[in-house]
Amino acid sequence: MFSAFSFGKIIKTVLPGVILTAALLLLLESLWALSRPHSGFLLASIPKDWITPVTAALIPVSMILGFFLNTFTWKLLNPRMRKRSDALLDQTVYSTLRGKLSERLWSASRQYFDPLAQPLGPLPPLERSPLEYYYLPWVKLTNLNYLWESYFCWYEFHVNSACALLVLGPAAAFLLYVKLQECSFLPFALALLVLAVCWGLCALLTRSAVKNLASYERNLTLLITGSLVEASEHSQSIAADTEEETL
Repeated sequence: MFSAFSFGKIIKTVLPGVILTAALLLLLESLWALSRPHSGFLLASIPKDWITPVTAALIPVSMILGFFLNTFTWKLLNPRMRKRSDALLDQTVYSTLRGKLSERLWSASRQYFDPLAQPLGPLPPLERSPLEYYYLPWVKLTNLNYLWESYFCWYEFHVNSACALLVLGPAAAFLLYVKLQECSFLPFALALLVLAVCWGLCALLTRSAVKNLASYERNLTLLITGSLVEASEHSQSIAADTEEETL
């Protein structure tokens, strides 16, 4: 599942990394403008011979920043986003279905480990059981990959981009203030406008991420349930055919 670099796996890290790189460049421009008020833009002063190497260097920098940003969001923000997603599903049939599937998972596991005198110990919360891996023998891998690409990768893209925008907004506002500080009201108005736009996009991406994660959980539950039903019907069909041949 994680062996190939697909479009979804790239977009969730590279594009947010580009946004974060742009934010750091704007911050660098701001510091340059503070130290040399009338020197113009730092990036504009790069020699022509350096433009291509600098541009090429920004590509791996964006990828590295995107991977670090993805790690940060996964470690610190993902539990909160999952709680919000679970809250959307708590009052629906999907929460009940997931609980039943999780109970079946750990019940079957206990039946295997208890005779070996190796108790499982405390069980994790039912809503966070790794269902997709336990039921992989019944679920087609192509269908599971489709769910990851269609929903979960886009969820990570939304969260990563929202975090990157939280850095881009203040960096752009700071640069506008530094460059236009000689004006009276204009720098404050533009800075507030940039902050409002970035924070609005951040809020929109966060809501989209929660809804995307909830959609993934719903469709994963339906995929597992449908696969189990299909496997059960297939087993009954084989048993009926075997019985008829015996008769």
